[in-house]
Formats: sequence, structure tokens, C-alpha cells
Amino acid sequence: MAGRAALRSIARRFSSSGKILSEEEKAAENVYIKKMEKEKLEKAARQGPKPAETTAESGSAVPPLSDAAKTGGAEASSSDKNRNYAVVAGALTILGAVGWYLKSGSKKTEEVHE
Repeated sequence: MAGRAALRSIARRFSSSGKILSEEEKAAENVYIKKMEKEKLEKAARQGPKPAETTAESGSAVPPLSDAAKTGGAEASSSDKNRNYAVVAGALTILGAVGWYLKSGSKKTEEVHE
């Protein structure tokens, strides 16, 4: 509830382009936001529970495996090209950071005390 109010105030600040809203405008905007949230909830209720929610309700926290995942097939891997690039970029970033850290540790010079 508090998170929703914080999100609403942040959205209001950025959507109003720096303009300070009057109390009447704030009230109208709050009514609109509540109406949109209610419509989203009603739409979600009409669509019914998602498959992940039904497995969680049945007591199993782990969703059932597909046939490809059971057999260890190649279909279980991601086919999203951008996601694959992001994973490779993240791994390279981590390796680069570790390398930089290790390389910088060996360059310690002894200070001369007079």
C-alpha cells in the first residue's frame, strides 16, 4: 500500500513536467489512477489465474518441467537473442572487474618514511 502511494507520487512528479498540481487536479488524478488500477485488477480476475499461480496454490513451489527440459533438449535454453547477449556481456563485465581488481592489487608501492 505504501509502495503504491510512493510509486504514484513519483509518477505524478515526472508526468506533470515539474508543474505543481492544485488540490483539485491531484484529486482528479488520484481518481483516475484508482480507476485504472481497478480496471487492471478486474481484467486480471477475468483472465483467471496464471499457470504459475495454480502450481503455487497446489503446494508445489516448483513449476512442472516441460518434455524438452526433462530430456535435456536444446529447446530448454533461451532463444531470445538480446537476452543471450546480455548474459554474455554481464559475464564479461564480471570477469573484467575481477581481472582489474587482481591486477591493481599487485601494484602496491612501498612508501618511504623519513
